[in-house]
Amino acid sequence: MIVVKSKEKKKVLKEIAFNQQKVEDASAVIVIIANPKAALENIDRVLDSSSELGYMKKERKEASKKRILSVWQDEEQAKRKAIRDSALFAMNIMIAAKVYGLETHPMDGFDEEKLKEFLNIDEDMYVPMIIAIGYKDPEKELLPRAYRFKFDEFGEII
Repeated sequence: MIVVKSKEKKKVLKEIAFNQQKVEDASAVIVIIANPKAALENIDRVLDSSSELGYMKKERKEASKKRILSVWQDEEQAKRKAIRDSALFAMNIMIAAKVYGLETHPMDGFDEEKLKEFLNIDEDMYVPMIIAIGYKDPEKELLPRAYRFKFDEFGEII
């Protein structure tokens, strides 16, 4: 992730985010980055740590590595997993922020290519969202929440 706090950089980021004012008004904007190569780049470190801490026997390392790599070496699966994992990470940031009295607003309305160029993000990475974060201005009234799907429109309990 990249945390953008500079007023000048937030001004440029606002343009990249289709002029959404909350980008400039927020205390910071968190750029979430999904790395589809993360598992490939870090697998030995992660498995060695799991082994050292007793979560896995050393003899299982190579079998575990082979199984993990079989998924992450497929480009489409790696992309999906990286985006999913980074979205879960973002959700945890938002929950933690709320605990500390901060408001967050996740956004997917931005030009990803311009954002990558502006922040020097590798072209192999994905930016699933940016998150405006800060304390609510007590002088401003928030609009009511817009329509949300009812559970029975997208889910069922069986």
